[in-house]
Amino acid sequence: MHISDLPNLDSRLRGNDGIYRGAQMRAPGQSCRHANRNGRHGFSLIELIMIIVILAILSVVAAPLMSNLFRGYFTGKDIADTDWQARVALERMSRDLRSVRAPANLVITAAGDISFADVDGNVIRYCLGAVGTCPGVAGDLMRNAQVLAGGVSALTFTFLTRTAAATGVAAQVFYINTAFTVTQGTVAKSYTATVSPRNFP
Repeated sequence: MHISDLPNLDSRLRGNDGIYRGAQMRAPGQSCRHANRNGRHGFSLIELIMIIVILAILSVVAAPLMSNLFRGYFTGKDIADTDWQARVALERMSRDLRSVRAPANLVITAAGDISFADVDGNVIRYCLGAVGTCPGVAGDLMRNAQVLAGGVSALTFTFLTRTAAATGVAAQVFYINTAFTVTQGTVAKSYTATVSPRNFP
């Protein structure tokens, strides 16, 4: 710096009121934030720690609420999936059972295994997968070799006479009751339907 620049430096340091503006002392209680070249203020270490603590507290409070929200969503989804799958299976089974050609075409293999011929001569078998000679895997409700529903934990056919008495003789059957339980996730629901084949006397 040339000595001739000193007057200019002096005018820059001294304000209009004649007071020099050198390094300024921070008054008691004044914020400890410091301005950068653009005039922006930063946070002190204590302020950053306080923010982190507040965020941690909010996270602890919000975590259970979010967990319950997601649990409720997935439970609702399981209920919807279970109900839809079971109703489709029950409707298909009821429709097929109404079309049994005659009592002589009904074969009662076990409580959860039934075979019959419909009015068109098609042989249909309903059973629980991997039980006895039933194809499929455990938990599958099978219609012949086709999976009708999954997650089935129980399947029972009950045969009743015209007077609603239980029977195991095909010639005496007038009503066929179907009951099964479907489990999806944490949801288990039972479904039942009773039909009378149209061609039974």
